[in-house]
Amino acid sequence: MGFGTLLFGYFAMFAFSISPYYFFADVIGAFVTVYALSKLSEYSRNFGWAMIGALGFLILSGVNAVSILFGLYPMNEGGAWVAVQVLKLAAGCVMHVFLFLGTKTVAERAEQGALAKRSVFCLSAVCLYYAAALIAVPVTPLLPERTGQAVSAGILLYWVFCLIVNLLLLYGCFSHIVPADADMTAKPRSRIGLLNKMSDKFDELDDKKNEYRRESMKLAMEEADRLHEERKRKQGGKGKKKKK
Repeated sequence: MGFGTLLFGYFAMFAFSISPYYFFADVIGAFVTVYALSKLSEYSRNFGWAMIGALGFLILSGVNAVSILFGLYPMNEGGAWVAVQVLKLAAGCVMHVFLFLGTKTVAERAEQGALAKRSVFCLSAVCLYYAAALIAVPVTPLLPERTGQAVSAGILLYWVFCLIVNLLLLYGCFSHIVPADADMTAKPRSRIGLLNKMSDKFDELDDKKNEYRRESMKLAMEEADRLHEERKRKQGGKGKKKKK
């Protein structure tokens, strides 16, 4: 269904944000998340809107990455950095809001009431985080250094809590909702043409990847059979020489 891929992408997208080191995990995770949400959009329109938010997050993360590599603007200071961070937070907020509306919808359809309630809790929690973060990013540089550090540390700790409960929710969706939808033969199409085109493109890539795997497996099996026959012939030849 896509929750397994989403779980991986979401983890890469946000888990390493608490690390002092940057290695482009947010860019990779955002790309995987966009892919996963494009697949999930077939089950709820909310996932399609979440994908648009994730796409914005991906673009802004890419801008940050390019700036780190080529020094487009100074990090952690200046108007350009603040603007990018605010827009990135806004994109993340859009993604989370529609993501949890989507998990609530599919959980209710699968009669998973506990997951639906947890979706509402996660939605409320991340809205509080993004409200605080969107205020803190432009305001913190204006505060005394220690005060700014304390505010940032408090928001970061709260984000760690949100991250944990969000990952647990996505794992719950992966564990309980996928089996319920495993027998679905016809997937509903989104009303948004862009989402359908992206989904079809990803399906095409999946088909090509699976075909490549099948061909590779076939060649590997043929090679294994050839080596096995060759080994048998050699062993048979040795047996004949011993008899002589």
